[in-house]
Amino acid sequence: MQEVAQKLRKGGLLAWPTDTTWGLLAAAEPEAVERIYGLKGRPRSKPLQLLAASLEDARRLVDEEAAGPAWQILAKRFWPGGLTLVAPASAAAPPALVHAGKVGLRVPASDELRELIAAVGGLVAATSLNRSGQPPVTSYAEALAFAEEVDYVQPGESGTVASSVYELPEGRLLRSGLVSASEIATALEETWTKN
Repeated sequence: MQEVAQKLRKGGLLAWPTDTTWGLLAAAEPEAVERIYGLKGRPRSKPLQLLAASLEDARRLVDEEAAGPAWQILAKRFWPGGLTLVAPASAAAPPALVHAGKVGLRVPASDELRELIAAVGGLVAATSLNRSGQPPVTSYAEALAFAEEVDYVQPGESGTVASSVYELPEGRLLRSGLVSASEIATALEETWTKN
């Protein structure tokens, strides 16, 4: 794990199976982020997300007052897991990962992946492993096709459904995935009903 973490620290790209689909991971630094955009052919107008090792690692990157109460409710309910939250960024958020004043965050369900993220300071830049506009990679065999363009391919298998993406404070579902709109609504309603 430490050898792989060192590749990230040195600006390398990793292909890694996550609880959603295969991910393309890099340090949350401008040069490494730029490598992701280049490999994918992704427009710079489409932001990347950050994967955090824990809720606490994610919290410091969010302006919680601006995000509103739903931010912590949903993070505590669905993390670790398949919900990406797009929320107003704090001053601590890496500028290369802030888009229109917001940052996308998720704590993945994989213990091994969270261990890797913790080993490099609690955060990594991430996106799906694929060419821009193509379906995400969902098997190790497909991931190996990127072996010459990344610095490491982690053996294993991923999930097959992308994370859901939910924007705060607007309360808008940007992408439907592992967590349904009804599950999100139920989590918020239950919390507010109790209070």
